[in-house]
Amino acid sequence: MKTIQLARTGQQVSEVCLGTMLMGSTIDEATSFAMLDRFLELGGRFLDTANCYAWWMGRGEFVGDESEELLGRWMRSRGNRHQVFLATKVGARLRNVAAIRDAGGDVFWDRVDDERERQTAETIRQAVEDSLRRLQTDYIDLYYSHLDDRETPLEERLRVFGDLVAAGKVRLLGASNYRTWRLERARQISAANGWPQFVTIQQQSSYLRPRPDADFGTAVNLDAELADYLGANPEVALLAYSPLLKGIYEDEAKRNAYYNWSKFQGPDATARLATLSALAAELDVTNSQLVLAWLLHRRPATIPMITGSTLAQLVHNLAAVEISLTPEQVARLDAAGA
Repeated sequence: MKTIQLARTGQQVSEVCLGTMLMGSTIDEATSFAMLDRFLELGGRFLDTANCYAWWMGRGEFVGDESEELLGRWMRSRGNRHQVFLATKVGARLRNVAAIRDAGGDVFWDRVDDERERQTAETIRQAVEDSLRRLQTDYIDLYYSHLDDRETPLEERLRVFGDLVAAGKVRLLGASNYRTWRLERARQISAANGWPQFVTIQQQSSYLRPRPDADFGTAVNLDAELADYLGANPEVALLAYSPLLKGIYEDEAKRNAYYNWSKFQGPDATARLATLSALAAELDVTNSQLVLAWLLHRRPATIPMITGSTLAQLVHNLAAVEISLTPEQVARLDAAGA
């Protein structure tokens, strides 16, 4: 696995980032530790979590502490905090998880947004201390604003983020699920006040493209405007989450059962799947591996968020870093469905 510079920060990270969202909840500790160990063995060092992972799993037994706590136990047991580049997030945690579930544990999804903590200065200051405690560390390498809280002024969160960097509790800052104009506005506010700017943007991005009318709620997809912005602003790195769209690239039945499939389904998706499958067969790789390889080769430069529910799935996905695509193959994939 290659090591690359994160945007223009001078910080070196692995070319892929390991997403740990379900570790500590639906992925048990032994499996999680094995996956984390293998990631490091293969040259990975970039880990991603959040202070809300993964409250929505199960029937109410999880509150959002689980992923951070597991990473804290793993780093402490291995004594390897200095070996990893650790990212976590603030802004999507629920104030009271129980308030959005019925007696049987089903989520009232229409209540979730109102129950999310807002990114006030007070909330962020408390959240970072809680994350540091759960992670058993005294600094966070990359701290994200998880969602764009439109109810709280940007200036309020950006000022406190700057305070956290000045205090050494946070090293770098990122945004996730921000529209391009909001990302640029935030960076301009920080620049005008001498505060540290966002150096990463984490968005949902995959080979299949959402339909123009698709609404993902709080999740924001990479679009042409953001791609153009990032091409002109290499000081901001792109991280692509959910690159495999819940594993739908190999299995038609799984695609049809995917809760967001209607937001992709159509002639564009059909054409891109056909091109992807044909090239994957030529290269003797799986569709999923080729999707990840394409992300590693595309412009704007992209760091895919890779994971798996088992060690075998993770190793399979990480094999994508060994796939070398020619410019012609990348162009062929790019052009499909256009």
